Amino acid sequence: MTRDPKEKNSLNLFLNDYFNIIIVGVVLIALVVAYFLIIQPKYDATMSAIRINIEQQQRLYTEQVKKLNNLKTISSLYEKISPADLKKFNGVLPDDYVKERLFGELEEIISQNGFILNSVSISKEELKAGDAGDGKSGKVGSLNIQLAISTIDYTGFKNLLRLLESNLRLFDVTNLTFSPGANTANLTLTTYYYSQ
Repeated sequence: MTRDPKEKNSLNLFLNDYFNIIIVGVVLIALVVAYFLIIQPKYDATMSAIRINIEQQQRLYTEQVKKLNNLKTISSLYEKISPADLKKFNGVLPDDYVKERLFGELEEIISQNGFILNSVSISKEELKAGDAGDGKSGKVGSLNIQLAISTIDYTGFKNLLRLLESNLRLFDVTNLTFSPGANTANLTLTTYYYSQ
């Protein structure tokens, strides 16, 4: 069955009259579908990523504020330490290795008790990375010291060990020998220094 020419004509007239409106409607429907299928999910994903990034930045900011407050507290405590106490602390772990100064300290400890320091051998160990606590990487070095002492008796030997133990500078006694018949002693010590 063929269509009536009047019907075809009226459809053509309708399309001619409302063509622009129909095109606008189709384009609007296509845009709405595209918005919900493509743009809206991407927008939501982007907003979620931005929200997560802001939260991470706020967490990082809070951590940095805490760290800054801790550093301010440490700084204020450091400022309260007297220069004399700082000098004592630097005696425990000196800023750098000075062979002559160390030799003088050992000579004084041994000779003030009436012993004779026959020989001193100082060897430097490799620096090891440490944690300075302030973000800077410092290094702690160690020195091996071998001492040969004469005119020392057993009581004096014990007294010398006590002196080394109570000394401000850190000394670890790693090896010791005492010969009572010869009144001699050999000590191997380790001490430390800090290098920035």
